[in-house]
Amino acid sequence: MLLKLENLLLEVSKSDRIDLGDMREAEELILQSLLKGLSVKRAGIWMRDEKLDGIRCSLLIDLHQQARYEDLLLTRSQYPRYFAALDEERCISAEDALTHSATAEFAEGYLAPLGIASMLDMPIRHRGRMVGIVCCEHIGQPKHWSEDEMSFAAAMADLVGRAISAKERNDYARQLELTNQSLESLVEQRTASLEKTLVSLKQAQQQLVENEKMASLGSLVAGVAHEVNTPLGVAVTAASHCQLQLQELHRQVEDNKLTRSSLDNKLSSMDESLHLINQNLARAAELIQNFKKTAVDQHNLALTEFELGEYVRVVMSSLMPILKTKHISFELLNPLNIRMYSYPGALAQVLTNLVNNASQHAFHNGTNNVIQIQLLPRGDKEVELCFGDNGKGMPADIQKKVFEPFFTTKRGQGGSGLGLSICYNLVTAKLKGQMAVESTLGKGTLFRLILPLRVD
Repeated sequence: MLLKLENLLLEVSKSDRIDLGDMREAEELILQSLLKGLSVKRAGIWMRDEKLDGIRCSLLIDLHQQARYEDLLLTRSQYPRYFAALDEERCISAEDALTHSATAEFAEGYLAPLGIASMLDMPIRHRGRMVGIVCCEHIGQPKHWSEDEMSFAAAMADLVGRAISAKERNDYARQLELTNQSLESLVEQRTASLEKTLVSLKQAQQQLVENEKMASLGSLVAGVAHEVNTPLGVAVTAASHCQLQLQELHRQVEDNKLTRSSLDNKLSSMDESLHLINQNLARAAELIQNFKKTAVDQHNLALTEFELGEYVRVVMSSLMPILKTKHISFELLNPLNIRMYSYPGALAQVLTNLVNNASQHAFHNGTNNVIQIQLLPRGDKEVELCFGDNGKGMPADIQKKVFEPFFTTKRGQGGSGLGLSICYNLVTAKLKGQMAVESTLGKGTLFRLILPLRVD
C-alpha cells in the first residue's frame, strides 16, 4: 500500500473517535479520510434496511456540490442487478460505472446527472455479517481503482464495523450505568411494595382459609340435606299410606261393612307404615345430630376429652352424603377405646378436608371405591391415624407438593389448593402432631397422622 495511504489509515485507526461509540463522529472521520486518500469528491456510508430490502444512507459527503445527505433509500425492486452484486458480499469495483453490470442501472437517473464516472463499493462487516457498504464515487473521467486504493477502502470499511461495535459497547455501558444508578431506588421501591404485598397476601391467605372452611361446611350441608330427604321422603310416604288406611277404615265403619279380617289387615299395614316412619325419622335425626356435632366442633376449637374411635365414626357418618355421590364406602378398622384430650373440632376439619380431597382427586367414576381409617396406638402417649384410599394414587412429583398452599391439579375446575395445606397446618400447629403422605400410582394413597393423646 502506498505510504500516503498507510499513514492515513494508521492515523484513522489510532483515533479515539472510532472507539468513542459516537457513530456520527466515526463516520465523519472515515469519509473525510476516504475523500482525501482516494482523491474523490463523493463518499458515503450505506447500511442495510432488512425490513424494506434496501440500503439506507447514514451519511454521504459531496465535496463537488458542497452538500451532505442522509436517510436516502435504495431498494432491490429499483436496482435488482446492483443488489444481486451486493448479495455476493464482495467489492464492487466499477472503473466505468455507466457500463459496469452492477452499476449501469444508476446511469440515467444518478450517475450521468452528477457526472459520476467510477464507483468503488466495499462491504461493511460486523459480527461476520455484511451490514452495509462504503461507497466511493469519482467525478470526471473514468478512474482505475488500484489494488492499494481498494485495500485502503476495504480497511476503512472494516473501521466502520469497529465503530459499530464501539457504539454497541458504549450503549450497553450507558444502559448499565443508568440501571446501576436506578437500582438502589428500585430496590427500595420494590422492598416497600413487597412488604405491602406480603401484608395483603397474609390477609388474603387468612380469608381464603376461612373461605375453604366454609366451602367444606357448605358441601357437607348440601350432602346432609340431600341425605336427610331420603328417610323423610319414606316417612312422608308411609304416613300418607297410614292416613289412607285410616280413611278406608272409617268409611267401612260408617257403612257398617267392617269385618274382622279387614280390620286385622289394615291394622297390620298401618303398624308396618308406623314402623317405617319411626325407623326413617330416627335415621334423619341421627344424620342431623351428627352433622350438628361436626359443624359445631369445626367452629369450636376447644380442648376436650373424647373417645377417638367413636368421634371418627360420628364425623364420618356426617360425611357419608359426600362419599355416596362418588360411590365410596367407608371402613373404620381397629376401633379401640382410645381416650384423647385434644381439639376434636380441628380433627373434624382434617377428616372433612381429607374426605373432600379423596372424593375429588382419588377416584375415577366406578365401583369398589373404599376409604379406610385405621387407629394404631403408639405407646401410651401417641396414636397413629391412617387415612387411606384404594384410588388412582399420585406420582412422586405431586406427593412433594400436596401440602403446599394453593397447589392443585384441578386448577380451573373448582380446586383451591388449600385443603391439604389446611390439614397439615391443623395437624402440626393445632394438634401438635405430624402428617405425611404415601402413594403408589394405581394402588391408592395413605395419609399418616401421628397425634399426641394429650395436648397441653
